Amino acid sequence: MNFDERPCSREQVIALQALYAQWERHSLPASEAGDHRDVRLKWASDIVGRALGSFSDLSHSEARELIDKLKGSMRQLITEKPNPWRHVRSRDRAHAAGTAGRADEDSSFVQLANADDFSRIHVALQRLGWTAERYEAWLSSKSSPLAGKNQVRTVAEVNKVWWALKKMLKRSGNWRPDTQKKRIRRTPAASI
Repeated sequence: MNFDERPCSREQVIALQALYAQWERHSLPASEAGDHRDVRLKWASDIVGRALGSFSDLSHSEARELIDKLKGSMRQLITEKPNPWRHVRSRDRAHAAGTAGRADEDSSFVQLANADDFSRIHVALQRLGWTAERYEAWLSSKSSPLAGKNQVRTVAEVNKVWWALKKMLKRSGNWRPDTQKKRIRRTPAASI
């Protein structure tokens, strides 16, 4: 299984059910009312292009697509794709984001990881060609930078995982620096 095709999360299923119920109250005509579950699953099946027995059968990306479609139809804000190479605006947070997890860094400042932090790991896993199962097995192993702890919650833990994955990418030849930054090639000024 590709990392992009991992199963949808419990949070996504809950969000889909809540958003669909809200959308259904305001959008569907009374004639389509009836067995709400069958109508909801038919709607989702038509969009993803395959028969569904439950929202739990969706992949992570399919659930994201349905959530965005529901939010868009109700004119709710659709969150943008996380940016793994974001610029942290606060000086203290930027320092913590860059140094958290280092062996020589002793800080009482604990910062929870956000979607941008996790997307950095996701990009590395895609470049390595790892599945979600392989990643979780690696996190649980003794060779993991988290010493067998398989949950990543803080920026320090994300950094430790990122640095280990970055080493693996360099060893495998799949490392490339930030693709978001454009390098400007300057030509020497012509002599007059």
